Amino acid sequence: MRHLFWRIYASYLVVVILATVAVGWLAVSFARDFYTDRIADDLRVRASLVREEVTALVTSGELRGIEPLIQRMGAASDTRITLIGAGARGRAAGEVIADSDRLPEDMVNHSDRPEYRAAVGGGVGRAVRRSQTLGVEMMYVAVPLEAGGEVVAVVRTATPLTAVDAALSHLYRSIFAGAAVVALVAALLGWCVSRHIARPVRQMREGAERFAAGDLSHKVLPSSTVEFAAVAESMNRMAAELDDKLRTLTRERNRREAVLESMVEGVLAVDPQGRVIAVNTAVARLLGVAADDVVGASIEEVVRNPELQGVVRAVLEGEQPVEADLTVEVGGEERYLQAHGSLLQAEDGAVAGAVIVVNDVTRLRRLEAVRRDFVANVSHELKTPVTSIKGFAETLADGAIDDPVTARRFLRIIAGQADRLNAIVEDLLSLSSLERAGDGREVVVQETRLADVLTVAAEVCGIKAEAKRITIEVECPDDLVAEIDPPLVEQAMVNLLDNAIKYSSEGTTVTVSVTQTTDETVIAVSDQGVGIAREHLPRLFERFYRVDKARSRDLGGTGLGLSIVKHIAQVHGGTVSVESVVGRGSTFRLHLPRR
Repeated sequence: MRHLFWRIYASYLVVVILATVAVGWLAVSFARDFYTDRIADDLRVRASLVREEVTALVTSGELRGIEPLIQRMGAASDTRITLIGAGARGRAAGEVIADSDRLPEDMVNHSDRPEYRAAVGGGVGRAVRRSQTLGVEMMYVAVPLEAGGEVVAVVRTATPLTAVDAALSHLYRSIFAGAAVVALVAALLGWCVSRHIARPVRQMREGAERFAAGDLSHKVLPSSTVEFAAVAESMNRMAAELDDKLRTLTRERNRREAVLESMVEGVLAVDPQGRVIAVNTAVARLLGVAADDVVGASIEEVVRNPELQGVVRAVLEGEQPVEADLTVEVGGEERYLQAHGSLLQAEDGAVAGAVIVVNDVTRLRRLEAVRRDFVANVSHELKTPVTSIKGFAETLADGAIDDPVTARRFLRIIAGQADRLNAIVEDLLSLSSLERAGDGREVVVQETRLADVLTVAAEVCGIKAEAKRITIEVECPDDLVAEIDPPLVEQAMVNLLDNAIKYSSEGTTVTVSVTQTTDETVIAVSDQGVGIAREHLPRLFERFYRVDKARSRDLGGTGLGLSIVKHIAQVHGGTVSVESVVGRGSTFRLHLPRR
């Protein structure tokens, strides 16, 4: 096997040849600069000689003899000579006084010429440009003509650069011909060398591409060159080791991700700078973020909650685990979280970040609140009739029983309060039964004509409606059917109609209507009563919630009727809704899905 050095050496030889051409090119450039400098020096000398000849004529004002003199000197030296005024002796600045090749009156003002401006400033001006008068590239050199300590005119000499170009063109052709030969030789050598070098390089590149694509079982063929053969062997060995490590990492990652994704708790990991390095689906859902979009972002960008940010900082800055109760708002909903944070340790013992485990305890908190409210409300609702019964019973025991009229009135009150206790107990038992049905016990649904159920409910409430001269109208087609539990839906309708009658004025109308779509059946109960303020609507279906507590008790309500309606809808897989305007009435809707 041949060494790579000898092949590289040939490429270096080509580089040397090309460098020689570059040096030749620089030599030509320096030669041009040398020639132009020589011409500039020659023009400066000629301008100085002309200045000596015309100084006396300019200072004496004898300008008529200047032009013939300049023409003769220009012809004798094969140089264009121009005398330009400098703004003194009655001549405007830049005005051409005399020129060896053109009439002064045919020439434009030269005050903008760079060589003129330099000479007027007291120096020697030099410029190379294309002459507007002669149409060829010229070199200009200008010297000041001074009299009395001031510049009164400028003498400018000029010569075409065609002679320089002609002298250099031959040199250019020689250099270019040599460069072409060298380039041709370099191309042939490069082609030969590249053909030998490119083959193993191409094979290794293809192998590297297959490695990058994940095909780590591919083997790079060894080259005939020692160095390339060693590289190929190293690549194959690296691919084998990398394949083994990737398989191990993949197994570990899959296990870790499976554990994280199966966790109900949310897991959030950050690095020491507070940038997110890992999240699971549970924490992304709890915080209302996209798991794929937050990795690499700072905790302040991901979490807008100062309390959780404080937990992360406390874990990173301390050495002990941190526990905290948090309240976050996601999508307009308030959630209660428990956060447990601890440090992540690297293999060398350094802090690698922090991991925060978040538990959603919103449901538990709400259940606790519901339990507390339920106990308080039940106690309050039961205490009133119990207290009343106890008080009237004690009054009867203290002697009121001897007065038949008073005794009968007190006994009627006691019986009424007992009926109220019985109603509360029955409603609580109904709620308990409905909750058991919602916990997995299926209700017995059957295809039922809704008109029959609604008519029965209206008849049940008819006596109360007639007492207040309220009309109940049922608007339901006779052939409209739905899959429901008839007794439960009848109970829900009775509760809604009972409420509508209680809170409607005398002589009004309560309407029961049914609409059906492809997805659901909606039963609406509308009244023309007092209406309900907007702030009460979200809590209207809670147990024992009353808009006007005193009036509700006076009307005989238990505070559980609407809660029973909600649970009846839920055991059917539906929902309830309400719309109300104070002073105009309310509409309660029971939404039952079609099966």
